[in-house]
Amino acid sequence: MLLKQKKKIEIVLIITFAIITFIGILNHSMWRDELNGWLIARDSSSFFDFFESVKYEGHPLLWYFLLWFLNKFTANPIIMQVVHWLISVATLSIFIIYAPFNTLQKVLFSFGYFPLYEYSLISRNYAFGILSIFLFCTCFQIRSRHRNYVTLAFILAFMANTNAYCLLISIALGITLFFEYCFKKYLGYTIEAKKAHIIISILILIIGVSISVFTLLPPIDSTLQGGANQWFLNFDINRLLQTVNRIWRSYIMVIIPSDSKILDLIFFSFLSIILFSCILLSFIQKPVALCFYLVGSLEIIIFTYIKFLGSQRHYGHLYIILISSLWIENSCDDVRLHKKYLENIFVRFLNSFSKITEFLVSYRKYVIGIILWLQVIAGIVAFSRDLSIPYSSSRMTANFIQQNNLDDYLIFGSEDFTIAPISGYLNKKIYYPETKKMGSYVLFNNSRQPTNDLEIISQIEKRILNQNENILLILNHELLEYSDNLDIVLLKKFMKSFIYNEKYYIYLVKPHKND
Repeated sequence: MLLKQKKKIEIVLIITFAIITFIGILNHSMWRDELNGWLIARDSSSFFDFFESVKYEGHPLLWYFLLWFLNKFTANPIIMQVVHWLISVATLSIFIIYAPFNTLQKVLFSFGYFPLYEYSLISRNYAFGILSIFLFCTCFQIRSRHRNYVTLAFILAFMANTNAYCLLISIALGITLFFEYCFKKYLGYTIEAKKAHIIISILILIIGVSISVFTLLPPIDSTLQGGANQWFLNFDINRLLQTVNRIWRSYIMVIIPSDSKILDLIFFSFLSIILFSCILLSFIQKPVALCFYLVGSLEIIIFTYIKFLGSQRHYGHLYIILISSLWIENSCDDVRLHKKYLENIFVRFLNSFSKITEFLVSYRKYVIGIILWLQVIAGIVAFSRDLSIPYSSSRMTANFIQQNNLDDYLIFGSEDFTIAPISGYLNKKIYYPETKKMGSYVLFNNSRQPTNDLEIISQIEKRILNQNENILLILNHELLEYSDNLDIVLLKKFMKSFIYNEKYYIYLVKPHKND
């Protein structure tokens, strides 16, 4: 009876999540990071061109292959949102059905910031990554993994090709499996996997990681996040504090310290270290889970410092690592290494240490509970905000253009990468002054040249004088330069946008007629 009731609760929870997020994703106005990948898949002239363009995105190919496939059916980007929604629902379903948490914890996680908002409403490759992580955790808890690692290896290879952060997590999980195998005697495991299967599994993981790394290596002329050469390898206390703060920002979403205030950075870095250390020590009796939590978290933290400080969707993987570590922990037996193998070394210290870890384990559930509740608050706030304030003004702008039959005009748009989502909604290429040609998706390379209003007006003036046609101009700022040879009329401006530089001004530009 209890099992049936539990199943009913799980089904209701999944359906509720699916309905709420479906409403959210239909309401969500996509921004450039979502639609640029869609545009690459839509407008690449060939598969080779598609592959070369994706390399400027800073992500592996898997998500882009899916977008390329979807474009064979329709050019309407809403299909991307629907498929992304299906991925997020599938991910949540795996968590609800298989994760070893109680019902309240499952409810709280489901409606937390990352599952409800960041990895559901915003159509990026991160949902694919979370799906693969939860698939791994599900397969890991099956004891048959000790007989065959091939399934886990395929999942890790898939994971490595979803995004850069999941590449790091796949490596951490691979190291965890290696750790488990090497120390099976001390962990009390009997691993029956054949050597041939182990070798095949290692090869699968190496191939998957290699493909991911190859596609992640940016072209020489890439300027995205400084390109291939921009790595922050010097010691900087301010950047270090900002990086450590990402632990707090990932776990505790409702109190966000400022990156520009040194006292905030110091205080919350201290709290981050305390929080991380206590959780780490609470895994001491489950070395396999401890290995993953430590290696995975350190990988993300180091990458954050040396390459990219990132946003919630990036360092949010620290939170996913925490949840996954708790999941993996449940599949591991207690191993009191310090009592079993270090019995005669620092006995008093070890006994005291044992009491500390037992204390941390006993109180960890309350800390995790607080984190989950705070995640729910952040999730509700973010989800509600997206319902009331468009994430981007791109969809409203495109709708206005179509409803007023303005899409027949030649459209100039600047700044190019902020205008790209409008191209996605219009299913129409736009002239970008930055590259001086028609386009849709934007590649961050040396062919893009920064421009200003004076240059934009100059390009429009040349076009109108040569072609004698009216032009629709879309800017993400108010036009400050005009020309005596042009009549420029502001038709509409769209100021409601969560993304600050995706607010738009629409102008109709005509050749000036002397009375």
